[in-house]
Amino acid sequence: MRLVVQEFLSLDGVSQGPGSPDEDRSDGFDRGGWFVPHLDEEFVEVAGTWLGNADALLFGRRTYENFARDWPTMTGHPFAPLMNGLPKYVASHTWPRARGTRRRSSTGMSPRRSPR
Repeated sequence: MRLVVQEFLSLDGVSQGPGSPDEDRSDGFDRGGWFVPHLDEEFVEVAGTWLGNADALLFGRRTYENFARDWPTMTGHPFAPLMNGLPKYVASHTWPRARGTRRRSSTGMSPRRSPR
């Protein structure tokens, strides 16, 4: 199995809350949505290629909770068929085992297959 990491990271090291101002306000973070203004057609095309090569998605608990809340309703988004159709795994020590999930452990990390 090969794991490829894709992370949106600013030049000064911010990866929290790239999508919207209210995406993740934990620990007083108030600069959410920093990534979206920089998206263009070329990026969407490249990111679509990356996503098209994926066999599954691996999330942390908080990212998955945001994903599960928002993405199923984003049917008009160009990535929606892939994002909503790929198997999803959650790496978390705090996420309770959801019905229908599979658990795999590796070096202290416990990814769980999400029910969606």
